[in-house]
Amino acid sequence: MKALVFHGQEVVRYESGLDDPQIWDEGDVIVRVLRAGICGSDLHQFHGREPVADGTIPGHEFVGEIVEVGSAVRSFSIGQRVFSPFTTCCGKCFFCQNGLSARCNHHYCFGYQPPVGVDDGGKGIQGAQAELLRVPQAETTLVSLPSDLSIETALLLGDNFTTGFFCADSAEIRREGITVVIGCGAVGLSAICAAKYLGAEQIIAVDRVASRRQRAASLGAKSVSPEEALECVQKYAARTGQNGADSVLEAVGHPQAQRLAFELVRPGGVISAVGMHTSEHFSFSPLEAYDNNVQYKAGRCPVRSYLDRLVPEVLEGRLHVPVEKIVTHNGVALRDGPQAYEQFSQRMDDCVKVLLDPTLGSSTLK
Repeated sequence: MKALVFHGQEVVRYESGLDDPQIWDEGDVIVRVLRAGICGSDLHQFHGREPVADGTIPGHEFVGEIVEVGSAVRSFSIGQRVFSPFTTCCGKCFFCQNGLSARCNHHYCFGYQPPVGVDDGGKGIQGAQAELLRVPQAETTLVSLPSDLSIETALLLGDNFTTGFFCADSAEIRREGITVVIGCGAVGLSAICAAKYLGAEQIIAVDRVASRRQRAASLGAKSVSPEEALECVQKYAARTGQNGADSVLEAVGHPQAQRLAFELVRPGGVISAVGMHTSEHFSFSPLEAYDNNVQYKAGRCPVRSYLDRLVPEVLEGRLHVPVEKIVTHNGVALRDGPQAYEQFSQRMDDCVKVLLDPTLGSSTLK
């Protein structure tokens, strides 16, 4: 098997001759990967902020075709196309039954192998940036790919878009209020679309990169740099006698973004954070939060709990997944993965989202 493999900080290699994944449990399936995304969360591992074992195959976003099924699998068959959340779920525990599938008591996390000396209880499994992938708990994790849903849309629903929707859904958006989205990558752009779907009429998008601000503007947001954000929010807020935003959606996962979110939110407002923070401390103090009556909501998106709600909305055209604004590098050959990681991490060539195609044999990047 061919795959991308991490070998230390900022070292990812394309390797061949790896062992094919095998059925370990009767509820497993093996999937031939048709597309695998490179996600901002992968960069935490790439840059060493979230250490992983040498030899880890990264990737938790994928669409593929089933090539082998375990003996207990009844809902899926060989040849069926499927997509998936970035974690598996059992569908039966308290959290799965109460809309928090990402915290399933029995979940597995794609694309993570614990470093030496760390015991994760066996929850980390090899990832999707490979030709083949083992999927545990297939019956309650995978979703069949409808014929009228594109591979690209399905892949975004498996993580980035649904995470952006979760961020907006948690932010208690008020139609007449001020909604701010910090970070205009794949999740932030998705959050803009979700906020509009949920009724937001005034959306301010914040990003350092001009091309990403342009993408946000094309989705109907007022786009500004971080340096311009406070003045812009205050100007909007003055019209209604407020002094900040009602809802701030933070999709970056960086201390500066967290601090900016706090500075922009009004007293009694909501900060909804889905960016993966790896710093040890908050960028604002408990006293500051107390003095401003701030609600801070954070956490991993329960993708599987949302998909039954979102997929019909997308298929019926009521909810738009902006593939054309998010996916900038599609069908990149797996062998070009190391170069793609560099482009993505450095935001070169206006890179917002990379979709790898493990079925391609020759190079695709220039």
